[in-house]
Amino acid sequence: MRLPVYWDLTQPSPGVLDFTVTDQLLEVIADHNRTSSRPTRVILTVGARNFLFPELHAPAWAGPREQPELGLAQEGSDYRAYFDATLTRYRTSPLLYAWQIENEPYDYVVNESTGDDQITPEQMAWEISEAHRLDPNHRAVTTTFDGWNVMVDWLQTNLVALLDGLHGYPSGHPAAALQAGDALGLDLYVDGPSTPFRFATVALRTSWKAEALRYWSALAKAQGKQVWLTEMQAQPWALDPGDFTTDNLLVSAKVYRNAPLQVVLLWGVETWLADPAWMEAGTQAMGILRTPSAIPAPSR
Repeated sequence: MRLPVYWDLTQPSPGVLDFTVTDQLLEVIADHNRTSSRPTRVILTVGARNFLFPELHAPAWAGPREQPELGLAQEGSDYRAYFDATLTRYRTSPLLYAWQIENEPYDYVVNESTGDDQITPEQMAWEISEAHRLDPNHRAVTTTFDGWNVMVDWLQTNLVALLDGLHGYPSGHPAAALQAGDALGLDLYVDGPSTPFRFATVALRTSWKAEALRYWSALAKAQGKQVWLTEMQAQPWALDPGDFTTDNLLVSAKVYRNAPLQVVLLWGVETWLADPAWMEAGTQAMGILRTPSAIPAPSR
């Protein structure tokens, strides 16, 4: 399970740190594990860019939620106190599986609450190195989304200037994210208002994502790193139900089960809690992903 450690909630005013919300959530998981046959572990996300709208969770006192003010705030002693205190507080927790450093930090996400809120490469380098320094026992992963298909991903790794000129569109920044952390976390959505090629079937788009996973996994392996599927679409897009169904979820699970992945996190739950059919599909999808891969392990 992935949990956010929001900067604005954890540091409501300068010099004040309050981990009550995170502590309470972790206690719920610890209580669950006391009776569960399958213990749950946690990926904690730390940084100014954190998941769920509006993605940039900077406290109001830190200034405008955009660059260059954001970069200046992250260089300040208050932000660094929040960042370091989070790492040192939870690094010995038996629940901790890994750290996620920021969320889609290099991607330009347009919304009504923030301006240009991309995290600078220099800041990301400091945060990754700080995670390694304070907690060398856990991986530091960072996330992004991939391109339309493998050809776009190939262009990103071979013609960087072209995609930089397009501000990452129609791709995220998987090459930069892979370079930054110990694992590349890919956020893969196959049906939503911004999904390209919606004239193609959801199943076809899912197969394209599987190709991307194999492509980036090969590059990661060459660097001694991993690829994780940090957001596997497991519900319809919130504001646009589109064509994504429970059957599409189960097909996605069967396709991704054979991908060279170490971690898969399903992005759903909200729909599951309101609809028994989706809860059943989500449970089945997790069961599928946990079964041994149909692809044999390579010989040694």
